[in-house]
Amino acid sequence: MKVTRAAIIAALLVCAGGTAGAQTQPAPTGILPGGVMYELRPDPAQSAAAIALWYRAPSGGFDMTPVPGLSRLAAATVAASTPITGTPLSALVGRYGGQLAVEAFADSVAITATVPPDRVAATLRAMTGDYFSPVVTAPGLVAGLADSADDALLRSFGPDAIEDALGAALFAGGPLHDGIIGTSEALAEQKLEGVRAFAARAFRPSNAILILTGNVDTSVLSSVANRAGPAGDAVPEPSAAEVARPAPAARRVDANIAGTGLAWIGPPIADEASATAMDFLADMLFAPKSGAIAKALGTRKASVTGKFVTYHHPGIFVVTISGEDAAAARPIVDQTIAAAIKPLAPGAFAAARAAFTYHLLQQMDAPADIADTFGWYAIEGDPLYAPAEGGTQGRYFRLVAGLSPASVARTAAKYLGPPPAVVTLNHVEHTERRTGS
Repeated sequence: MKVTRAAIIAALLVCAGGTAGAQTQPAPTGILPGGVMYELRPDPAQSAAAIALWYRAPSGGFDMTPVPGLSRLAAATVAASTPITGTPLSALVGRYGGQLAVEAFADSVAITATVPPDRVAATLRAMTGDYFSPVVTAPGLVAGLADSADDALLRSFGPDAIEDALGAALFAGGPLHDGIIGTSEALAEQKLEGVRAFAARAFRPSNAILILTGNVDTSVLSSVANRAGPAGDAVPEPSAAEVARPAPAARRVDANIAGTGLAWIGPPIADEASATAMDFLADMLFAPKSGAIAKALGTRKASVTGKFVTYHHPGIFVVTISGEDAAAARPIVDQTIAAAIKPLAPGAFAAARAAFTYHLLQQMDAPADIADTFGWYAIEGDPLYAPAEGGTQGRYFRLVAGLSPASVARTAAKYLGPPPAVVTLNHVEHTERRTGS
């Protein structure tokens, strides 16, 4: 399914019941005059507030030769550069006693500031001003490179490295194939002009989704920088470039971590019922301590993760296995996943569904967590499907309530029944990047 920005705007306006400008108080969801989509979800009980800007942008950039990590480098560079107003955003948020986080994904990048309630308006004004008209300076690039190189190195020693290798195995092209983790060498080669060009194309108001959660007042929207910028999508629709490979052959790559990855093509976000069932399966199988695989592994020294990642099209179910007993864990993982195609007994299913709901709510406790949830589903094209939308009475949790042992088993058979893509990572000293793609 091709999801366009116009479709997202239409969904937001349906949720808002019109445009934000047509009401005295801004609607919870809407479009600002400059073209910025926003989600306003206040919670006065929180002690802090989160301000998040999400942009659809490929991690490797817009050029034919991708540089994984470029989107994060650009976002970190803007945060560290001194704007016309005089104080870099990263320094300003720190001065306010807050935290600034930059996180890149295959097809998007998010900048989130968590600040005290009395600093929301000032932070929002500075943040939107900086990113709607990005300034990229040489000192900012130096700071951005240092931050991004540290982040890339850290991620290369964990499950993210396995997931990157799986993307290269599953897809013949596009952001999911190119990966997220860069190398310090490749990032260091990026010139100021190239980073500035990426920022100008990606960080425009018409490509932004603004999320405000926690202890915020509706009046803070008036603090958003009123900079229109160029219109139109900044990024081509990803479905045209993401070409899934049928039953890809197993591969080996060199990396900073030893491990095994398994991945299956899953349903797109438009198939909400199947996507919800896949989320449930991931929790039922891989929840720490309580998941079926954690119980089956017992005391074995293996780290196993599993999740369904909801994308435009298609979604991906990824599993990572690492640790001293990874080889012994692999058959247990295979057997437990294969058993998921059989319906659970009613009592066991009810308990698993209740645990899934509890885990979801646990993951959306802090303002930044809620901002992440809204941002992800909005950037992937279905904001009304976000688990945080409407609380436990919203669309997502209604779909959870509608799951049954039979429907989950059918979904597992359809998407987890076929052979997965398999990638084995060989630990090589001082290697930052995968070598097979």
